[in-house]
Amino acid sequence: MKGFLYDLHTHTAEVSGCGRLPAAEVAERYAAAGFSGFAVTDHLHLEFLGRLGAGCSWDDAVSQYLTGYRAAERHGGKLGVRVVLGAELRFPENNNDYLIYGIDEAWLRKNPGICQMTAQGFFDRYHDEVLIIRAHPFREGSALMEEGAVHGVELINTNPRHDNGNRQALALCQRHPEYLRTAGSDTHREGDAAQAGVIFPEPAEDSFACKQLLGAGRFTLWAPGYEALTRADEALREAARQRRQK
Repeated sequence: MKGFLYDLHTHTAEVSGCGRLPAAEVAERYAAAGFSGFAVTDHLHLEFLGRLGAGCSWDDAVSQYLTGYRAAERHGGKLGVRVVLGAELRFPENNNDYLIYGIDEAWLRKNPGICQMTAQGFFDRYHDEVLIIRAHPFREGSALMEEGAVHGVELINTNPRHDNGNRQALALCQRHPEYLRTAGSDTHREGDAAQAGVIFPEPAEDSFACKQLLGAGRFTLWAPGYEALTRADEALREAARQRRQK
């Protein structure tokens, strides 16, 4: 395999209520699996803020939110694994989740209202600043896909405890070949890590580099056991190349 393998969807026990692996253990698993890096995309929504208490300021909430990422980054640095900051946002309107790339601490601190928006409102406000990928768009309990509120979708999600609707996601992408298509492990517990990701042609040094590489389509999908979906993604890429050449 040539290139640099990154998982775009992981969680830490420090921040995500459903996470069971401390950040240092997440980093150890990706180092052992030979990944170049991974994105920490802990849950950021009203439930997370509610756990912090009504008196918690947004600045304090951001500091708490970053604990998982920072712990992963520290430990990953010792192991030679790059850790980039992402987020998995959920808005009050439903249970849909959105993976966000192209952010840093400063961006989080200057945008305190993001957990109280709608998906469309968030896209309208921030689509030029961040990359927005709908996570597992057909998982049970999700609302209908907001087709005008994302840059792309998570085509392959390998979390073993859910029916993630990956084939339905493929059908959506075939109807919307302009969507970016990603893959991620959705790591929460023992056995989840390092099952899917993307291969970049160069290292993604931070979240902004990750956004740039994804937005430019400079990646391929990696998901052993999901070859039918990765081949379908390649077919969509080839069709897009042929259209550009006409």
